[in-house]
Amino acid sequence: MAEKNPTDGRRAVPLDLPPSQVAILCALLDDWREDARSDLAHPKGVKNPDLTRGEAEAFERLLLCIEQGQVLVPDDTARAAVEAAARAYDEASDYAEVVAHHDALHGLLAALRVEVS
Repeated sequence: MAEKNPTDGRRAVPLDLPPSQVAILCALLDDWREDARSDLAHPKGVKNPDLTRGEAEAFERLLLCIEQGQVLVPDDTARAAVEAAARAYDEASDYAEVVAHHDALHGLLAALRVEVS
């Protein structure tokens, strides 16, 4: 018997992303999904297996949705999982420092491009 409401009250929101960003997101989501699955394979190190399982499922859902060019909202589990992963990614890559360096360098370049009349 088919489900009466396969979207579970959610609505599809189109993603208008260039192919390069879709590829990046798919690679990140795949990595995060595999990390969560790997953690679940060694449950003694997992503080909250239900949360980790939910994150793995959310990353899987998002992978499928992104490949279709849309996401189903609301999806609080997916939002929270991506938010935590993005925060960890930013911290690991020293994003704030990279942005500060970028802004400083491009500020200097802008000043050097000023033509004197």
